[in-house]
Amino acid sequence: MSEVEQIEENLKKLKKLGVSETEIIERCESKILSLKNGELSYVFIKNIKGADVKAHGKAIIESKNLEWNYNFAKYVKGADIKAHGKAVIESKEPEWNYNFAKDIKGADVKAHGKAIIESKNLEWNYNFAKDIKGADVKAHGKAIIESKNLEWNYNFAKDVKGADKKAHEKVVLESKEPKWNLMFASDVKGADVKAHEKVVIESKNAIWNYYFALYIKRANIKAHEKVVLESKEPEWNYYFARDVKGADVMAHGRVIIESKDSRVNDWFKEDFEDEYKILKENNHIDEVYNFIDDALDEMIKENNEENKSMQKRF
Repeated sequence: MSEVEQIEENLKKLKKLGVSETEIIERCESKILSLKNGELSYVFIKNIKGADVKAHGKAIIESKNLEWNYNFAKYVKGADIKAHGKAVIESKEPEWNYNFAKDIKGADVKAHGKAIIESKNLEWNYNFAKDIKGADVKAHGKAIIESKNLEWNYNFAKDVKGADKKAHEKVVLESKEPKWNLMFASDVKGADVKAHEKVVIESKNAIWNYYFALYIKRANIKAHEKVVLESKEPEWNYYFARDVKGADVMAHGRVIIESKDSRVNDWFKEDFEDEYKILKENNHIDEVYNFIDDALDEMIKENNEENKSMQKRF
């Protein structure tokens, strides 16, 4: 038990023993005030009726302890909200500025918001704009946008009412980062899905092209599939074939078989037994291509000879 907790227990004991609160004030209050201990002043005010609220409030303010300034303003009747709020604002500490603005009736929301904006702390700018009535959403959003941080631009656009979604979206698009482009397209109402899709496709990242095709309504399945096929990554070709409606199972199977990855080949064989059998037993692709090439070459040769013959006649 701390010293403050022990003092609190003994203050309660004095009251139980019949000592008047007036006498307690006379014996103890001046010593407590001289200590400028925020927690002790708060404990004294909470337990002893008639204690000097103004004097203890001043002691807490001068202590610069943010937690006890917050507690005093929140729980002590007659507390100087403006003075305690000023102590918190001047600290520039974002969490306590957020707490004070959220929980203390009469708090200067604009001033607490300014302290958080100046802190450049992205999480508390987001929290303040999302949770505090009267917050300057545009100013908090500007702090997020200027940070270029993809996660908080996504969160702000998704969750904060009145957010400039296009400005946050621009940050995400310009990043060319496929993960956050997918998430923005998926979760932010009004997102430019086609623009985000273009970023994901151009990234050539097999994983995020798979997820985009899987989760985004009206995604260009063939374009994402092309990226996955060209990646030659057997695992993501398997997932695409298994999970994405309309996938070209045979094309993905061919990539998997050619990869010679026994683990993924086993997965494919188990889920697509018929396709696997066809690909393994009738893998005459080169022969077919050779036939087509030979036939086309012969047709081109015949066509050229016919053209020459026609030219000689005229």
